[in-house]
Amino acid sequence: MVWSHRASRRSTWTMVEVVADGIRGVGELSDGAPVDALVAAARSVGFLITGLPVEKARVAMQDELVRRRLAGDGFLWSTVLGGYEAAFADLVARIEGRALSESLGLGAPRPVRLYANLNRRFGADGPAAIVAEALCAIGNGFTAVKVAPFLDAHAAGLSGTRLIAFALDLVARVRSAIPAGVQLMVDCHHRVPADHLAVVTRELAGLALYWVEDLVADRSGLESAAEGGLALAAGEHVWDPVVAAAACAGGALRYWLVDPKHAGGPDGVARIAEAVGETRLTFHNPSGPVGTAHAAHLAALGGDGTWLEYAWGEADRLTLIEPAETVLDGTLRPIGPGIGIGTAMTRPTTTKEAL
Repeated sequence: MVWSHRASRRSTWTMVEVVADGIRGVGELSDGAPVDALVAAARSVGFLITGLPVEKARVAMQDELVRRRLAGDGFLWSTVLGGYEAAFADLVARIEGRALSESLGLGAPRPVRLYANLNRRFGADGPAAIVAEALCAIGNGFTAVKVAPFLDAHAAGLSGTRLIAFALDLVARVRSAIPAGVQLMVDCHHRVPADHLAVVTRELAGLALYWVEDLVADRSGLESAAEGGLALAAGEHVWDPVVAAAACAGGALRYWLVDPKHAGGPDGVARIAEAVGETRLTFHNPSGPVGTAHAAHLAALGGDGTWLEYAWGEADRLTLIEPAETVLDGTLRPIGPGIGIGTAMTRPTTTKEAL
C-alpha cells in the first residue's frame, strides 16, 4: 500500500507499507519527486512482492529498484528503494520482536538530539514568524534551529541584491534573538548567486553559525567559503557512496547530511557513512514521523553527537501515529519493536491510496 498525507504547504508525506502474516512494516519516501509521480512509481513495482515470502519479496524489490536506479532517474528510484527498504526493515524487526536498531546490528535505541527545521512549515510566513517559532522551539528544549533564508527570499520573488539583503537580515535577526548557546544552521538551497558569494561568506562568517548547508555546488566555491570561515554541509540528495566520497575528499565539507529516504534505506546509509570518512555524518530529515523514526534508529551510524533534523510545527505528526513521538528537551527517544510506531497508525481516508 502506498499513501500520502498533505502536512503543510511544503510537506506531503508519502508512505509505503508491506504486510506479512498480519504484521505491518512502514517506510517513508517523501520528496523523491512530485507527489503524483512518486506515488505512481512506488505503486508500479508493488506487484513484484505480492504473495512472496518476506525475504524473497525484499530481494525481488531490491533487484528491480537498483536496476531502475542505474538505468535513469536515479534520485526517484533511490527514494522509492529507500521507502521499500525501510518498510521491509521495519517488518523484519517486528517479526523478530526487536527494535529496528537492534535488528540492524546497531545496538539498543539511543536518544538522538534534534534540530528544528523552521522553514518547512513557517518559511513563507515572514521573518517575525520565523523568529517567534525559533524561540518557541527553544522554549521546548531544542538547542539548535535551522532557517532557509535564501529559499524564502526566492519564493517571495526577490533576486540579486534584494535577495541577498533579505536573507542576510533574516539570519542576523534570528541569531540576535536566540540565546548564544543555541546553535543556528542556515540552508542556502544553492540560491546564492556566484557574484555574491564573497559577500555572503563574509557576512555569514560573522554570525557564529553551526553550519551553512548547500551554499554552492562547485568545489572551488566551497573551498573559498571554507577558507572564509564557514563550516559547510551538503549531501542530502546523494545516494551513490562514490559520489559522497568524492565530495568529501577535498576537505571543504565539515558535515555530510545523509537522508535515509534518498540514500536507499538503511544499507544505503551505512555505505555512505563509510564513504564520507572523517566528514561528520548527520541526518537530513524534513520528513514525517515515519521517516524521523527510521532515521532515529540509524543514529548510531552518525556516532556520538550526531544531529537529526525535525520538521518543527507540522502539527499532524502528533496525531498521525500511535504511540506519538517521544520528544523531550529537543531529544527524540526511539522505541521498538521495529521503528516503534504502533499498528493503529492512522491513514487519513482522504489521502489513503492502495497499491
